[in-house]
Amino acid sequence: MTASTPTDAGSGFPINLALRDGTPVLIRPVRSDDKPLLEIGMERLSKESRYFRFFRPISTLTPKMLSQYTDIDHVHHEAICALDIGESPANPVGLARYIRMPEDGSRAEVAVTVVDSHQGRGLGTLLLAFLAHRASENGVVEFLAVVLGNNRRMLEVLKGLGSKTEFATAGELNVRMPLFCNPDDYPSTPAGDVFRQASETLRAHHS
Repeated sequence: MTASTPTDAGSGFPINLALRDGTPVLIRPVRSDDKPLLEIGMERLSKESRYFRFFRPISTLTPKMLSQYTDIDHVHHEAICALDIGESPANPVGLARYIRMPEDGSRAEVAVTVVDSHQGRGLGTLLLAFLAHRASENGVVEFLAVVLGNNRRMLEVLKGLGSKTEFATAGELNVRMPLFCNPDDYPSTPAGDVFRQASETLRAHHS
């Protein structure tokens, strides 16, 4: 069922947990005062990671972009961030975002970014899992993503979640990922297992 009014906190958030290497992180929805955190996260991305996210060379986020990325309604536009609380001060290390398609509210564009120092720890899949839960709560049934063909790590994760991939333009792929209200419907893959574990974590925090 689609949520009828915006909310600034999804059910079950915020969440403290450890990544598979033991790194302690805080997972929560993005807030309007998170603009400085987004700037810090951008600084910690390599040129390759920035290109994977924006598909063009980019070094900083403009004031307009910062407002677009943080002044959100958490229903049609949702974003979930991760902070490494083992660092002092806690630093932003990952972000997952969806924006509902204006012509079809049951589908949404999705993007996931993890700073290079924290890649390979399962954080991207975890953020995508929490974001998918929020999207399902808000009536979204499918994620759409444009992924560079050489972004093999992201393509592998999406494949493990039952996504369908189509050729778009030179070097780019269109990916369609189904979302399920019942986490047991995701494939029996490492990524699917993360989605089920994330759902259990949210239920435990919400109860």
